[in-house]
Amino acid sequence: MQLLKLLAFTVSAPLVLLAIFFFWASAGSYSKAQYNEIVTYQASSEASSQDAFTVITYNIGYLSGLANAASTQQAVEPSPQLFEGNFTTAVTALKPANPDFVGLQEIDIAAKRSYNVNQVTELSKALGFRAAAIGINWDKNYVPFPFLPIKNHFARTVAAQAILSRYPITRSERIVLEPVRSQSFFYRAFYLDRVAQVAEIDLNGIPLILINVHLEAFDEPTRLNQTQVVKDLAERYAADYPVLLIGDFNSSLTRTTETNPTINLLLESTRLESAVNIEQLQNKSALTFPSNMPDDTLDYIFYTPNRIEPLEVQVVQQAAQASDHLPLMMKFRLR
Repeated sequence: MQLLKLLAFTVSAPLVLLAIFFFWASAGSYSKAQYNEIVTYQASSEASSQDAFTVITYNIGYLSGLANAASTQQAVEPSPQLFEGNFTTAVTALKPANPDFVGLQEIDIAAKRSYNVNQVTELSKALGFRAAAIGINWDKNYVPFPFLPIKNHFARTVAAQAILSRYPITRSERIVLEPVRSQSFFYRAFYLDRVAQVAEIDLNGIPLILINVHLEAFDEPTRLNQTQVVKDLAERYAADYPVLLIGDFNSSLTRTTETNPTINLLLESTRLESAVNIEQLQNKSALTFPSNMPDDTLDYIFYTPNRIEPLEVQVVQQAAQASDHLPLMMKFRLR
């Protein structure tokens, strides 16, 4: 009997410990109230009464450059100096554009992988923004990825999407999109949320809706459903507001791995237009990924043509390899 008890304990103890670790690791450290916040800063420059504005979308890949293990599954641990250099490169690239709004994806708030730097705060201050809407989409006590070696696990990860603005953000909303149901329970327990961030911005007395998204990268059916939800959301707002829909849509007209590019849903919209038109997308004249040898457009700016007039559109090449993506910029005015 004693032998059986010992055997049972020997078998069950590791399983119990594994279960305890799983529930602790897959839990988060932030309260739900902190998942959707508007933060203000002492801005170095006030918003002006100008009639032309600039918006940028930028997946900064937590400033890990081409070592972004979240997309490459590479087991690497970038040095603090790499992050500092990429931060300087990103700020130097964005500053001359003097953007009024920046939508950021894959930005860390408190993460071991980026040395626990609050990248939203640091970028906001460096670029002189007065407000940021923060939508946390990854809050785990321990992320066991990349799988090997263990020392390169992401471990504690708090990451987000963020909308930086020179103008007051009057409200924000964080909408969690459909998860990847084809993956296992364990995969989904540690995976990030795909989020649509909605911010209402007071643009000299005119409410502007800015929607910032980062859609599913690896599962096409899920991404298609997410794209439809985001399209419906933007078109509903378009009935009453000027709307900017920006972000990393993880879809390209020229990507051979996509059987039916999900971005077509938005390109076919009757209420939204792409800052980069279909001909330019097909001709690969506005490529954003990968940043060292761009071959696809994954990052887009959509706008409501009845309320917004684009003036200039360009990929910000000066960002170089601060991220594995390049930023896309549009100057515009309201109609």
